[in-house]
Amino acid sequence: MAEARVVIDLKEGVIELEGPVDFVRHYLEMYQPTLKRLPREAAAGQEKPKRSSRKKNTKSTKAAKAKRVSCTAAIQNEIEAGFFNEPKSTGDIKRRLKEAGFEFSDGNIRNSLKRLTTNRALNVNGKGGTLTYSKPGG
Repeated sequence: MAEARVVIDLKEGVIELEGPVDFVRHYLEMYQPTLKRLPREAAAGQEKPKRSSRKKNTKSTKAAKAKRVSCTAAIQNEIEAGFFNEPKSTGDIKRRLKEAGFEFSDGNIRNSLKRLTTNRALNVNGKGGTLTYSKPGG
């Protein structure tokens, strides 16, 4: 069976896909909306070197950048990736974000979902603890 390997360097972190071609192709298609928003230099892996008078610890810089992703931005990435084409519960959303490497509190997720429904990026259905969220028109 043919194997494939892809490394995607995002501002939030690095995505490394390795395995059967179909597996890599599936996840590459899932991350396509995120890749389209990257500047050309970053997408081509040709970032211009930044000049600095101080020496930086790249390990802590990467960790700090990973922490800067807001819950709302992480959910917006999932909207663009098509995760919300079908109605999803808060638990489904929390699991998906955890799979993507993010751990947000329940309150943070609820506040972000409320913000996204107010901005009409998501539709909300149900009452109380049975709320489901979906993409408008989806």
